[in-house]
Amino acid sequence: MEEETKFSSSSSQEKPQELALSLPNNIEKKEKKKPLMTIEGYPIEGLSIAGLETCIIFPSLDLAFDIGRCPQRAVSQNFVFISHAHMDHIGGLPMYVATRGLNRMKPPTIIVPTCIRATVEQLFEVHRQLDGSELRHVLVGLDIGEEIAIRRDLKVKAFRTHHRIRSQGYVVYQVKEKLKQEYRGLSSNEIKSLKSSGVKITDTTSHPEIAFTGDTMSDFILDEGNSDVLKAKILVMEIIKHADKFQNKAILMIHFSARYTVEEIQEAMSKLEAPLAGRVYTLTEGF
Repeated sequence: MEEETKFSSSSSQEKPQELALSLPNNIEKKEKKKPLMTIEGYPIEGLSIAGLETCIIFPSLDLAFDIGRCPQRAVSQNFVFISHAHMDHIGGLPMYVATRGLNRMKPPTIIVPTCIRATVEQLFEVHRQLDGSELRHVLVGLDIGEEIAIRRDLKVKAFRTHHRIRSQGYVVYQVKEKLKQEYRGLSSNEIKSLKSSGVKITDTTSHPEIAFTGDTMSDFILDEGNSDVLKAKILVMEIIKHADKFQNKAILMIHFSARYTVEEIQEAMSKLEAPLAGRVYTLTEGF
């Protein structure tokens, strides 16, 4: 928590330059921005402290997973995916939307489990009544197994997780169009002619890039419908049970308890053995 700056009545006549000297460094001038964690080519930032807040940000994908307290860095993301309705994962939603409105940014798209969509809309309505804000946004309910395209080359699919309340995780897929085998020897003019006549000349392929579980028990790992979660290039989660099933290139561990120090977390991770050793990262911002 930032240290509170207090001024006594005797200091009210201080000269501006003298007053500036008494301010903490983080107020007097901006801190240098820390370099982002980069895993498998993806910059990642955010916070995840069990029971307090979780918000995992992928700036290059323009999205964040969950938004417990709305860190400033999350505001610039156009998409937020909510895994479940516990306060440390959803509490920052109104502030996120309000801050974007204050900065005249376009209304964000918020994806939530379909079962809580109506209640989340009620949450926004309460805040509208409280402060008169428009809180403009697009709210999408997504069921397990359903997909949403967020870019021409990106789609996100919801998958089943197991928590105390209704929950779901998300897999981000990279989508590519590949020329069909039978057309690969044709000239560009021939391909253009086929395309203009309505012939589908490409096959669509998708590859799981990022998987985010949110809070869950290990049961999701044994669900046959979640195979892509275990194949995604990066898996963001909080458990290591059934580690032999993880085919991911990298695993980002999140949601550590605040009772642990960074040193304790790092020490525990350093003791991991194969098949996890060497591909596990930890998010300890805020500890």
